[in-house]
Amino acid sequence: MVNWASKKLNNVNYVIKLVLVAVIGGFLLRWATNESITVNQFTEAIASTPIYIVIAIEILDKLSDRVDYEFLGFAYGSKYGISKVLMSVLIAGIGFVAVLYLMTGTIAFSMGAYNAGTLLAAGIYALYIVAPETGDDELVLFLWLAAHVATGGAYLGHALSLPFNNLNG
Repeated sequence: MVNWASKKLNNVNYVIKLVLVAVIGGFLLRWATNESITVNQFTEAIASTPIYIVIAIEILDKLSDRVDYEFLGFAYGSKYGISKVLMSVLIAGIGFVAVLYLMTGTIAFSMGAYNAGTLLAAGIYALYIVAPETGDDELVLFLWLAAHVATGGAYLGHALSLPFNNLNG
C-alpha cells in the first residue's frame, strides 16, 4: 500500500481526471452496448489477460496516480511543458496500446480486427490507469482473480504464461 497521506492532493487534477474517466467511460460503455458485448466475452477477456500485463497495469496506475500529488510536480509539471493530467492520459494511452498488442499479438488500425471483449477490457484497463485515487488498491488484480473464479480457472494456463514461453529456438 502506498502511503501518500502526508502529500497534498491536487484537487484540480483529481476533478479533471474524474470527468475525463466518466466521459470516456460513458462512450466506451455505449460502444460496448452497441456491439452487444456479453458479460461472458468480457469475463473471458479479463481472465485471459496474462499476469505480467496485470502487474504492468497496476504499476502504471501507481505512476499515474502519483502525478495527482504535489511532491512529484517537478517531474511531471511545467519543467517539461506537460501537464500532470496529460501525463496520466499518455501513460494510459501507452497502456491501452500495449495491452492490445500483448493480448492479440498485433496492432491494427481497425477496431473490427479485435475481439470486442478484448477491446472493452483494454479500455477498462486504460480508464483504471487514468482514474484518480486508484493507485493504492490493486483493483485490476482483484477483477482478474474474480474472472478466474468465474471461469473455473479455464484461462489460468494462458494467463500465467510468460511472453518468452512462446519463443521457438
